[in-house]
Amino acid sequence: MTAGQDVPLVLLGVVVEGLGQHGDGAEVAAPTVWTDAPLAERTAVLSHLAWRARGAEIRYPATHPASRLALAAEREAWAWGVARDAGVGLPPVRFGLYWLAHDPPPVQLEACVRLLAAARTGALPAAPYRCAVCPARWDLRLVIHARCTGPGLEEWRCGVCARLPVDPDAVPESVDALYRRNRHHE
Repeated sequence: MTAGQDVPLVLLGVVVEGLGQHGDGAEVAAPTVWTDAPLAERTAVLSHLAWRARGAEIRYPATHPASRLALAAEREAWAWGVARDAGVGLPPVRFGLYWLAHDPPPVQLEACVRLLAAARTGALPAAPYRCAVCPARWDLRLVIHARCTGPGLEEWRCGVCARLPVDPDAVPESVDALYRRNRHHE
């Protein structure tokens, strides 16, 4: 699949701009042209970039939603490519809308930026080194939450948030009230 075939060039341009932001260490901001684009167009961009990034080296844990989405898309494209090379006669991977339906547009954009970086460098970039719960960037620990099936959920958490339960509904009311009160004093 080339950029001219069913892949909106305007959205690819947004991803390229996002790669510049990502390279500076900043979070990727999703512009209106990305957030207002139909889900089918954003999915086409993800499919295109995952196909280009297939086989990228995985050096770091996928510890936040965008890195998990990028990793899943790259692995699916890789498997699709193996089947295609085995003579099954498949076209390049084309994900269904369900791939992005549950992730907000900024997460989708950051996943696409990660896939573009992987296509250019041959390795998926590291996830941001920040707490998954609060904005802390220090004293982070890799926390792995076991699941019933599949791999565990890996995320960076600061020393305080690492002691919180995985389910936000299980956070004691007093801790939640303290967090809200301290947020206003930042």
